[in-house]
Amino acid sequence: MTSRHRHAESGQRRFLHRILAEGAERLGVSLTGQAVFGWHDRTIGSAALTDRGHFWLRATAEHRDWAYGEAWTGNQDAAAITGVPKPALIARIEWNEPPVCIYAELLSYTPDPPSSTTSHLIDPPNLSPSWWTDLRAAVDTLATHSTHRGERDPSALIRRVEAFYRRPLDLPGAPTIRTEHTDLHWANLTHPRLCVLDWEYWGNAPAGYGAAVLYLHSLLIPTTAAQVHDLFADVLDTPTGRLAQLSAAAHILDRATRSGDYPTLAKPVHAHAISLIRAAERR
Repeated sequence: MTSRHRHAESGQRRFLHRILAEGAERLGVSLTGQAVFGWHDRTIGSAALTDRGHFWLRATAEHRDWAYGEAWTGNQDAAAITGVPKPALIARIEWNEPPVCIYAELLSYTPDPPSSTTSHLIDPPNLSPSWWTDLRAAVDTLATHSTHRGERDPSALIRRVEAFYRRPLDLPGAPTIRTEHTDLHWANLTHPRLCVLDWEYWGNAPAGYGAAVLYLHSLLIPTTAAQVHDLFADVLDTPTGRLAQLSAAAHILDRATRSGDYPTLAKPVHAHAISLIRAAERR
């Protein structure tokens, strides 16, 4: 990494620390513990304390031209979801520092750690049978919540997937669309008690998309990948479930190409996607 890049990174983190402190002051909380940075330093979060107890404070900023839409209001919109173990939104505040818009969100505190420090598995997780049962119940319950967020045109989704792989997909009928947590990877799932974190991008998607994301992020640990597949086989092993896997794989592979993410995961994800396409061509 060049000195210029180191300086840019430290500048971004200094900015995030500042807006987190500003958010804490505006919401009347005291920051405790070490700050945690999100993907590519887009967000920052920290434990926070008030006279009402422990909470989690999260802050991010976006250029005013992009500070709107579903990603900007994801956690706010998810407050209406019930029956799924997730942080509760306590308070949210927005302010402007042209040319950027900033928000800070105060969330209920989740004491259990993520199941992995990275989005994809590096080591096998130690998860109880009840954890897996709770995960399946959470995904099924979320699917029953109606929303206008996310995918609105299944045919457009198919065209995007076909364009990515540069080949047509022979799908029997329109895919089933339902509400999914579209970033259901291991760093967003706590243990030993399940809590589903990070609701920026939830919404309508092909049925099984969340399971597909988790399955693909498990491929480096085959025993866990098999557990995920077995848990969600009834949705993954359908035409819509295979489309969900191809769509999720395209997202991972695109990030690997554009941002250098997933240096070890990209190869098995690509191999899995090709195997799905070839299996479909043989049908």
